[in-house]
Amino acid sequence: MAKEYYELLGVSEDASQEEIKKAYRKKAKKYHPDSNKDTADEEKFKKINKAYDVLSDEEKKRKYDRFGKQGVEGNARRGQRQAASSFQDLFEQMFGGGGGRQRRSRGQDMKISATITLKDAYNGVEKTYNVTRKRKCSDCDGSGAEDGNTSTCRKCDGQGQVRKQQRTPFGISQTVGECPNCDGRGEIPETDCKNCNGKGTVEEDEKITFDIPAGVSSGQRLRLQGKGHEDRKGRAGDLYVMVQLEEHDSIERRNSDLFTVLKIGVGDAALGSKSTVPHPDGDLQVEIPEGTQPGDVLRLRGKGMKARRGSGDFYIKIDVGIPQELSDKQRDVLEELRRDEKTEKSFFEKVKEFI
Repeated sequence: MAKEYYELLGVSEDASQEEIKKAYRKKAKKYHPDSNKDTADEEKFKKINKAYDVLSDEEKKRKYDRFGKQGVEGNARRGQRQAASSFQDLFEQMFGGGGGRQRRSRGQDMKISATITLKDAYNGVEKTYNVTRKRKCSDCDGSGAEDGNTSTCRKCDGQGQVRKQQRTPFGISQTVGECPNCDGRGEIPETDCKNCNGKGTVEEDEKITFDIPAGVSSGQRLRLQGKGHEDRKGRAGDLYVMVQLEEHDSIERRNSDLFTVLKIGVGDAALGSKSTVPHPDGDLQVEIPEGTQPGDVLRLRGKGMKARRGSGDFYIKIDVGIPQELSDKQRDVLEELRRDEKTEKSFFEKVKEFI
């Protein structure tokens, strides 16, 4: 049976990897939206990328040959997104920007880690950290020049960018990058600024205060916009906070739900009682129903972690402790109960008498 992916690339099912790659290059160049207005077809280009992602991977290709699209659908989607990104970058280099999309130049992003307790995650918490950031030099206003005197960079003729050529699978491509001589400024200081040594930026210590929202999960990343390093023009990157939760002694978290184990005695299980359990928001008092069995689970609705839609629940698993040593009186009561379970007195009445 003919397979769609082979037909998209125009190769046979027994084509070699070299033949598949060659066919893909030809098709991709033909249908890319920025390559040729007469043959450009964005949807066709996407399908070709998807087909190549599968057929160029031996494992995916075997699954496709055996099961068809269903065998590679999930992997193909992920690979397509990754491939499309890299192919788009390559074609933007070849065809002058691929529609003119460019990233705004700014300072580098920063990353810090914040370790918090389960209580902090339950209620939310404010944190303050000391960080070292690059800031625009105030003495030279980012120019890097001691007296503000600069001269035109000869390497880029004041453009701040230089062009480079490199060979790619699709031929010779031309790229435009930041001039390494003037770091993209187009000018170089005649005398380096003493405060920043001609860099245009200086490192400064700063206290940053931010809120960690209630319900945050371990491994979650928070973004503080504009709190990263600055470039010479004062344009700042972002600060990313990687949140880590400390393990709790007796409470386990699973998504938005919380779980714990409560150990009670035989009497409390049989007769019912009130007991206290630890909770991130403070100890909670719970009702133990009469006749509670070992392994029973009590559910407190809405007492779990906060989530986008409401809150999770708090689950309490009951563990009944069986005494290992008994007094003579305790032993007599339990023996009587074991001998005659159908006595006129109920189990609970006997236990009450004992207590």
